[in-house]
Amino acid sequence: MNNSSWKKQGIKIEICCGGLDDVVASADGGAHRVELNSALELGGLTPSIGTLRLALEKTSLEIIAMLRPRGGGFWYSDEEFETMLIDLDLLLESGAHGIAFGILTRSGELDDERCKIIFDRMDKCGGREAVFHMAYDEATTEAFEMLSRLESLGFARLLTKGRAETAMLGAESLKKYIDFTVTKGMKLEILPGGSIRPSNACEIVTKTGAAQLHGRLHRNMGGEVETVDAEVLRAYADWADEFRWRES
Repeated sequence: MNNSSWKKQGIKIEICCGGLDDVVASADGGAHRVELNSALELGGLTPSIGTLRLALEKTSLEIIAMLRPRGGGFWYSDEEFETMLIDLDLLLESGAHGIAFGILTRSGELDDERCKIIFDRMDKCGGREAVFHMAYDEATTEAFEMLSRLESLGFARLLTKGRAETAMLGAESLKKYIDFTVTKGMKLEILPGGSIRPSNACEIVTKTGAAQLHGRLHRNMGGEVETVDAEVLRAYADWADEFRWRES
């Protein structure tokens, strides 16, 4: 006899946005949260304050603002870090619900010291969610040691591909990260990202046990202009809201 049952557990969908139009389309499409960037072609940089303020004014979405001064690696000069701190204050003062950032040392290790400086400034602004982004996937710090250190620092989430080219290829590692955080009773959430689409989302969730997914969902508007496809997102969000886990 098959004793399996189905348990409803919605999946939270976070959309990677490159501007105000993306945020508005994400709200129209039913996204649960967005990560707001500029320059997605460079992997996502700090958004303008004007974009953030209008996004907060025009939607009720939870907005996580990227804090990244340039493309390339995740080691920053003193001047670049100073720029990040000024941008951080402005993002927090403008109402960002959270900040996504990642800082490594020259050798690729997690830079605890600079992360703590950012946390101190965030605490002075009432405390907001901190998300460590995909700098994790390029770090030389051992995977599980880094998870523990991110937890100790106070990060709410880790956005990661499982140190692979895509979330699908990193699914085995992502499952291990999630199992590790659950077993250790951590508050740190694992947010899979990296080429996640409606077409592979169910398989990634099933393989990893993830309760949330991050991805881009853009369509070409002509020329080089792309924006979030609200219609496709609406069906994706409906699927996520109704997702059911199979239990034996």
